[in-house]
Amino acid sequence: MNIRRLPMAFLVVGLAFKASLVLIWRHGRFPGLLNLLIYYDPGARYFAERMTRLFFDYGGITFAPGSNTFFDIFLVIGFGIECLLAGFLLRWLIGRFRKTRNSTLN
Repeated sequence: MNIRRLPMAFLVVGLAFKASLVLIWRHGRFPGLLNLLIYYDPGARYFAERMTRLFFDYGGITFAPGSNTFFDIFLVIGFGIECLLAGFLLRWLIGRFRKTRNSTLN
């Protein structure tokens, strides 16, 4: 696999993984899955809460209809952003390791 495609691969796999977990939770109602979706992923939860408040807040009183669905969508997008950043970090570390390894071999 080309190392330049690593962040995109992380993004696609992360989006697919989180979206499948959200769909399973919405249709199956497994209580343990909610912990995995929200409480063990604080970055995506923070992103989803902020984006939902930005678009669906009625002045602090209540949320607009449909905000629960968009919270789930923003949760998936937030996890995708986390995976993309992890892919960039891993690509940087692998590239750095290859450079030091090639320089010591010469």
